[in-house]
Amino acid sequence: MARPLPFLLYSGLNGRSERRHTERLDRLLSEGTLTRQARDARLALDLPSRPRGEVLWLHAATQFALGPAVELFARIAEDRPDLVGVITMSPGVHPPNGQRPDGAIFTDAPEDESAIVRRFLSHWRPDGLIWIGGRFRPTLLRAAHDDGVPCLSIEAPHSPSTLDLPTPVPGLRNSVLKCFDHAITASSESLGLWRRAGLDAAQIERLGFLEEGGIAPIIDDETLSRRSADIGTRPCWFAAQVELSELSNVLRAHKSALRRAHRLLLVMSLSDPATLDGVLAQCEDAGLNAIALGPDEDISEALQIAVLTGSPADQDGLWHRLAPVSFLGRSLVPFGGTDPYPAAAMGSAILHGPHVDANATAYARLATGNATRQVRDGHELGEELGRLMSPDQAALMAAAAWEIASTGAEVTDRVSALVQDILDLHERRPR
Repeated sequence: MARPLPFLLYSGLNGRSERRHTERLDRLLSEGTLTRQARDARLALDLPSRPRGEVLWLHAATQFALGPAVELFARIAEDRPDLVGVITMSPGVHPPNGQRPDGAIFTDAPEDESAIVRRFLSHWRPDGLIWIGGRFRPTLLRAAHDDGVPCLSIEAPHSPSTLDLPTPVPGLRNSVLKCFDHAITASSESLGLWRRAGLDAAQIERLGFLEEGGIAPIIDDETLSRRSADIGTRPCWFAAQVELSELSNVLRAHKSALRRAHRLLLVMSLSDPATLDGVLAQCEDAGLNAIALGPDEDISEALQIAVLTGSPADQDGLWHRLAPVSFLGRSLVPFGGTDPYPAAAMGSAILHGPHVDANATAYARLATGNATRQVRDGHELGEELGRLMSPDQAALMAAAAWEIASTGAEVTDRVSALVQDILDLHERRPR
């Protein structure tokens, strides 16, 4: 198939041979700024084996796009449990530190050179491409389009619809945008950009940015009813994924809050369940009545602290739902914090410490919407907890957090449905 003139100009002005790409990446490898794994991925060499069945390719062009890409794949995979997601990342985008969805493969995107791109596409044979966050790569997208791969573009925050190339080429952006079958935009300005590229109205939807926060934890209704009855009218707060090294601050805050609300219950999950005995011992030393709360234990009126046993991933959503206030652990000490979106999606006001760099974008977004408050130590945590014992104060924060999380959910739901349709159609096409 003949390539449009802008692609020919791009190849002449900005194109590099595979040898030139290899030499540059080998130099970065020798300087220690690139790993062998990243070097091979960017040359489409020694790739993981392609599994049987459907493979969905998602590309995160910026760090702001990666979290939404991961959540989107998790949502799509709920309805297609055998789906594999190849999530490629531009240089400078780092894979998530926390839990990753089953079936997700994270790798660096291939260099934008014809032979390298051809190896990548021939190996993975993707059933669809979701490009999140702009910084479009002309050779890669043109090759995917020519291979008949359905291509969908979605805007992410701070990720404009630009091309990833050092020298502008007249007419190239419009030619690249035409490679997409569908575009999800966030503004009238970006919608007009796609219209000028030649996509018709049915191919463009203005829905907003694809953002994190779209997936609420799944909780068991029977367990929810039982624990709600256990608590009754008692005030309750939840400390999630607490590190042993920050426990003294959490206990200090609880003792301070107990002076204002003597029936207050603290429910706590641990970042490392192996620290349970040490946590219970520290509670006892602090003069607090605490137990290890398994699934069969009841919460008595005299109990002051319930320490959850087992994995936080299986239980935190329930207590974010039950507790009007959640403190998110791993944040008073430099562990990077925990994902705040489950608490936001379940309607809990959020308190956290200063060390949240592992989820900095999420916390910044929630803070902008007045959905979180930061504390430095146990004293400040106790003060904020005392203020949020007022139901009106907690409800305002919780509503702000829920609104931000639900905004992400609306776009994620629509995109997930669209991708399901794309995969269904592609599945029926002859190969």
